[in-house]
Amino acid sequence: MKPNSRGFTLLEVLIALSLLGLLMVLIASALTVSNRTLDLSERYSNRLNEVRTAQGFLRSALQQSLPVAFLHDAKNVQWVFEGERQTMRFVAPLPSQLSGGVQLHSFALVDNGKGAADLQVSFTQIKADGLHTWGTPQTLLQHLSHLRFSYRGLDNSLHTTGWLERWPWPERLPQYVRIELAAQGQIDWPPLVVAIPLSPAENSIGATP
Repeated sequence: MKPNSRGFTLLEVLIALSLLGLLMVLIASALTVSNRTLDLSERYSNRLNEVRTAQGFLRSALQQSLPVAFLHDAKNVQWVFEGERQTMRFVAPLPSQLSGGVQLHSFALVDNGKGAADLQVSFTQIKADGLHTWGTPQTLLQHLSHLRFSYRGLDNSLHTTGWLERWPWPERLPQYVRIELAAQGQIDWPPLVVAIPLSPAENSIGATP
């Protein structure tokens, strides 16, 4: 005799469909979490690269700063460095990929109208007939919630100063520049301290703090 053939009951089919649906939901959730993690990872990596690029440009420009006058004030003081809390100007060579040459670098924190600010740099050519703006301001780093430059060097008595939020002796370069910033996102950038190599004449009267 042949064994009795038996199909699936309606209840068994419904249970199987429910389990399959649950499995699909779990797979979809896992894929969603994976995509979000990948997206966050890419954003973090991109932001980290932006911060590192800005950090590298600032360090390179400061380390190559030159005691070249770009301004003569009413007292006939020759300005070679202007340092404020959120702005900074000095003369340095441009990288060859940016046309090269020695130009005035101007760094400033600019409100971007989105509840934060951007760190921008602009370049000015120094010619016999004066200063000539070159190109348009470039954004080094976007969406900053905090930026502060501070300076350290020698006072008029050749004593080492503490950290100053404004460099009061524009006729000479500071010895150190500290850059503190807070960028929106999950990137923490610890304070960056850049030592400025001084010319032989400046080194002869200076001392390392």
